[in-house]
Amino acid sequence: MTTQMTPREVMSMSSTIHFRIDQETKRLAMQAAERQQMSLTELMRQRAEELAAEERRHQNSEHEGWLEEQISQAFSRHDAGEGEYISNDDMENRMNTLKQQAMRGKL
Repeated sequence: MTTQMTPREVMSMSSTIHFRIDQETKRLAMQAAERQQMSLTELMRQRAEELAAEERRHQNSEHEGWLEEQISQAFSRHDAGEGEYISNDDMENRMNTLKQQAMRGKL
């Protein structure tokens, strides 16, 4: 089944990948693409998108591990009595100050 791209999808693509492979690898890859009724370009794009999706999942899982560690450390500090507690008004004032600094490029 050939995947057809709309003109808008084609125009939104702004990056190309060029690489060298030996003739036998190219021949076999083209046969595999034909068997799937796709062009080699379409098949390689699909594989690159699959690799990118795999990397996104990997990075997300790393972030989740980091976040869990941060939460664990926060609870440890809380249990040890090392936390600083402020009122909601104080928190809003601090956040407004930070937002103003960020808007001025001073953060």
